[in-house]
Amino acid sequence: MNPSALVARAASCLHPPAVQHSHQGDALLRRFLSDSRAGSHAWTPELLRQCAGPDSDLLFPGGMAELAEACFDLMDRDMLGHAHTFRSRKISRRVRAAILFRLERAAPHRAAIRQALAVLLVPTHARILAHVLGRSVNAIWDAAGDTSTGFTYMTKRLSLSGVYVATLLFWLTRGGNPASVEEFLDRRLAEIGRITRLRNRLTGRIA
Repeated sequence: MNPSALVARAASCLHPPAVQHSHQGDALLRRFLSDSRAGSHAWTPELLRQCAGPDSDLLFPGGMAELAEACFDLMDRDMLGHAHTFRSRKISRRVRAAILFRLERAAPHRAAIRQALAVLLVPTHARILAHVLGRSVNAIWDAAGDTSTGFTYMTKRLSLSGVYVATLLFWLTRGGNPASVEEFLDRRLAEIGRITRLRNRLTGRIA
């Protein structure tokens, strides 16, 4: 997994179309993710039927890429549903809370989410992966209450793409210890803070 390539894909699609979903599809997806086989086997239509029922694949006619996309969309919506709990006067702290919430909430299914990302890393699914990452970054900012527009809107999302992708990959590969994930995220957010302060000083001098 190349973090730079993933960030580029997220940046290439900052306004992806919404994912269609249903209560039935969400319930089926949660059942599938809760099955240990979803984290220990490569995703296939047969595996989905084994874990979630004989007709479960019919809800995802786009195959495993659509299933993986729905998985990340469910993470986004779960996070947005708890946005009222991300309380801080600083938006950077609310961003931190949103990212940690989505990872903590998904922790029981970490191995399955690793399989979902593996599906989307297939070159033919590059467009879908860009949509997935773009939606997640937008959802994090929305959960944090960001109201920026124009150039600031774009730069915020580009910056967070790098932070989120790096943290997601760390969580998937070495994130068994929540404290280590928090420390990793805090380092990435601190780097963005330093870059932002430097940019503000430079643009202030130029102005």
